[in-house]
Amino acid sequence: MNVTFRNFVKEDRETFFSMVKKFYAPPAVLHFPSDEVMLSAFDAAIEMPEYVKGYIFECDGKPAGYAMVSLKFETEVGGIAAWIEELFVEEEFRGSGIGSKFFDFLAEELKGKIRRLRLEVGEDNLDAIRLYERLGFEFLDYRQMTIDKDF
Repeated sequence: MNVTFRNFVKEDRETFFSMVKKFYAPPAVLHFPSDEVMLSAFDAAIEMPEYVKGYIFECDGKPAGYAMVSLKFETEVGGIAAWIEELFVEEEFRGSGIGSKFFDFLAEELKGKIRRLRLEVGEDNLDAIRLYERLGFEFLDYRQMTIDKDF
């Protein structure tokens, strides 16, 4: 199986949209964003790659998943952190090592540019937790709070 990772291109919009709807399918997430919000995330990765990067995963030329990665300054590490906003692998490709390969790709892609790699994971997503722990991720004892409104 030949696995490749590449940046989003405009022609990926529909492919991304079909996968992001699966990513946000309950019970995996707490809320389901509107189609407009999901597509604006794709557009941001095309228009603002200095802040958000979108990647398509392909296996033997077939779409197999995607990731969205935000870049931001974090004072507690004194540099740029990459936040893996979304990481999705199509069901038929799960367990084939694509997730591990993506992290290898990302490490090379962001080498010398970031000081921290950060992500969220649902407590019931045990396969993902095992992968992340095997890669060296540790849980932080933070509770996040948000407010969604037009500022």
